[in-house]
Amino acid sequence: MRKRLNHKIKYSEKDYVKKNYMRNGKAVIPIKIKKLDELYMKHDYLKLDLSDEVSDYIEEIAYIIPNTVDIVLEIHYNDEISENQQQRIKKVFKSNYGSDIDDIDYKARIHNYKAIILLLFGAFFIFMSFIFNNLVFKLAGFIAEFFMISGWVFIWDMIETLSIKRTELISKRINKLQLYDAEITFIFDEL
Repeated sequence: MRKRLNHKIKYSEKDYVKKNYMRNGKAVIPIKIKKLDELYMKHDYLKLDLSDEVSDYIEEIAYIIPNTVDIVLEIHYNDEISENQQQRIKKVFKSNYGSDIDDIDYKARIHNYKAIILLLFGAFFIFMSFIFNNLVFKLAGFIAEFFMISGWVFIWDMIETLSIKRTELISKRINKLQLYDAEITFIFDEL
């Protein structure tokens, strides 16, 4: 029986990004479209919302690009696009990512309120634990322990809300800001 060698796989996101997306110090994300309607939501006749497919594609690539690198969204199209249409497309991209940033800011405020409420509940339960600890009837010790454990559960949940969940939101916000500030260029390819 032949022994299988376990080799470490050497993969570097930094090298991958540098090799596939970096040009002149900026990360270029190419977006190939055949029709302009591919940029917009399928049933959006006013053409105000970026399609989920295009948005997901851009965000998937932007996720691995370092936050310090500027992004260029390079839209490849096989025909000319008027200056007004180009400005409209740029506004749709800004609006899409600006809306996402507002949503993240709203969620961050909700997390802050939740953390305050959890802290208040935790402090209340710990306070009640001290009160019941000083009483002398039979169930007082059990109730005091229950309040102490409940109080610390609320406190730990508050810490999780402030540290882990808030850190995730901050990371998402920075990524969306990077896309909001992205330069949008148009490349008109020959058929």
